[in-house]
Amino acid sequence: MPTIDPAWAGDVQFFELLFGSWTVYVFLVLVWQGLLREPLDEWRYAMLTFLGATAYWVNHYFQHAPFWLILINSYALLFFMAYWFLGIAGKARSMPWKIGALLTGVLFTVVFILFEQLARYGVRHWGMHEFCWMSISALGMGWLIWWRGHTAPPPRG
Repeated sequence: MPTIDPAWAGDVQFFELLFGSWTVYVFLVLVWQGLLREPLDEWRYAMLTFLGATAYWVNHYFQHAPFWLILINSYALLFFMAYWFLGIAGKARSMPWKIGALLTGVLFTVVFILFEQLARYGVRHWGMHEFCWMSISALGMGWLIWWRGHTAPPPRG
């Protein structure tokens, strides 16, 4: 089994990922349904959130690796290609709309990181135990499932 050098690991904790995942999912739905006025199938929101969350692997295991910059930039390129194909490609929209929609992928990434940093800040500066963030996330994910189960548009054809 190949080993990963522990010195490469980043300062990333699971509670940050969990808190960021459900909150950015809500953000993604609001952006696509509100700002872009182009609701996606629910599985697309889930896939985009999952793909965004996989950056956690890169940062958790390889953040201090000598090849991290190549790895994270390669990952970013693949993420934006997936963002294009899952949300934008094939839509009968103008090119400016498509470029703007692709830029929401950058916004998605920034917001995801900000939510993760909020959880980290809460632990380090507000004295909140990571258990609090995990509990908030469990309740948030339960609420998210309920919300999307009641408000998501039906899948298209």
